[in-house]
Amino acid sequence: MQTLIFVVLIVLFGSALFSCVEAALFSVSLGRARVLAEQKKRGSANLIKVKENIRRPITVIVILNNIFNIAGSIMVGAMAGQVLGNAWVGVISAVLTFLIIILGEIIPKTLGENYAEPISLFAAGPLLASTKLFSPFIWFIEKLTSPFSQKNKTVSEEEIRILSHLGHLEGSIEKDEKEMIQKVFRLNDLTAENIMTPRTVVEALEYDKTLDESEDEIYDLNHSRLPVFKEDLDDIVGIVHQRNLLIAIGRDQGKKKISDFEEPPIYVSEKMKADELLPFFQKRRCHLAIVRDEFGGTSGVVTLEDVLEQLVGEIVDETDEEIDMRIKARKMK
Repeated sequence: MQTLIFVVLIVLFGSALFSCVEAALFSVSLGRARVLAEQKKRGSANLIKVKENIRRPITVIVILNNIFNIAGSIMVGAMAGQVLGNAWVGVISAVLTFLIIILGEIIPKTLGENYAEPISLFAAGPLLASTKLFSPFIWFIEKLTSPFSQKNKTVSEEEIRILSHLGHLEGSIEKDEKEMIQKVFRLNDLTAENIMTPRTVVEALEYDKTLDESEDEIYDLNHSRLPVFKEDLDDIVGIVHQRNLLIAIGRDQGKKKISDFEEPPIYVSEKMKADELLPFFQKRRCHLAIVRDEFGGTSGVVTLEDVLEQLVGEIVDETDEEIDMRIKARKMK
């Protein structure tokens, strides 16, 4: 009888152990494991290895868990028949099944979720060793299941959106942080055409005019960088800095032409995504680009500030007459 009780306890312990570890591993993300590694938590390096190829460790856990649940139940049933008689086998099997569900599954998995990090860090090392030990058997199982397997994304954009919202509701993420995360994902949905300053309100200077001829216009400019055109805005040939023009005027160089101060223009397509514009500006080390339509004409201009405003909201200084130049363009129609 004592041997029977001992075997039952072993079966319950084994089932509970692997159920607990399984729940803990699924509760700790790969990103969190890397954070733990940066914090130099013991076992974090092994945990990263486990999370990077989670299917193999989970296969080991499932194998061992079922060995205890199935093989253990068979052994207990056989011993119960010898000790208590065949009449008690059904009763013992029912009781054992109930105990496995409660003590071997539900309670351990709850504990695994509640104490996921310490359990995962502790179990990662032995689990890696077990994975190597069972590697031939795991390889065989992978070959059998490969036709039914597909690689899923670790986390989707929609999941991050939902998690940021839930984090805000729980108080772990501030409102402005949540809004910033949501706006980052919206960048991919916006194009240069959506955020540019339309050509109808673009300030530009004529190529062959002198500084003296454009002096009043230069003083009244609201932007630090201006396109330079020859015939019209469809023929933009350069970009000038208002600062350089003002310095030249201050040095009595009014006879110089606007073209003497121009820099080569940079062009982008109307369809260029906003999330591509940000690294584009960073790589080119520029702040303004000319937006061209499908026919090669000028649709407007887009700036680094236009992209940043999609993340942080409108950036307005004391000289801005309009908060949004696109609104001004619509008013002029």
